[in-house]
Amino acid sequence: MEIKSFGFGGLLAAALVVMLAGIAAAGTFSPALVLDTYMDADEEDEAFADGDPLWATSDDGDPVRITFLVFKEMVMLADQIESGELKVRVTEVETPGEVTLYFYDLAVLDSETWADLPLYDEEPLFTIEIEAEGWASWDATSLVKKAAEECSEGCPFTAVLVAEGDASIGFASMEGSEDDKAVLEYIA
Repeated sequence: MEIKSFGFGGLLAAALVVMLAGIAAAGTFSPALVLDTYMDADEEDEAFADGDPLWATSDDGDPVRITFLVFKEMVMLADQIESGELKVRVTEVETPGEVTLYFYDLAVLDSETWADLPLYDEEPLFTIEIEAEGWASWDATSLVKKAAEECSEGCPFTAVLVAEGDASIGFASMEGSEDDKAVLEYIA
């Protein structure tokens, strides 16, 4: 019986195929934003899924309006994700301050109100200072990794934006311009 050897050329070709497959799988991904809303403690029975702008407001450190951004399911495993970024257009700054990103492992419904306030993850993922209108960006690496871990079977997930201190920030919603809606991107 004769044993065939592929030699160095065959080994090199196999390595090239494996490398190209890895490169083909790598890239930037952006799960679709399927719903955005906010909930207001002062109007606890009102739903604001059609609201524009979306609000994140705190009064003396207590959140009184919280923004929820619902994204379609993840298509990668957590260990495949290198980095992530959430970009949201700031349209109004009533009071500048910090806004913190949190994770919620389910979709928020368009009919939910403050009375139905979801129990999002208590661990803050990333906080930024917002002082003016324009694009705001959070490092969302932890968010997309948590989504990949918690929603490995393809469930939607929610990015939660909570103002700190006395901040009151308005964000563009899906109800406005397509160019201004929130974008979540990750590299895998």
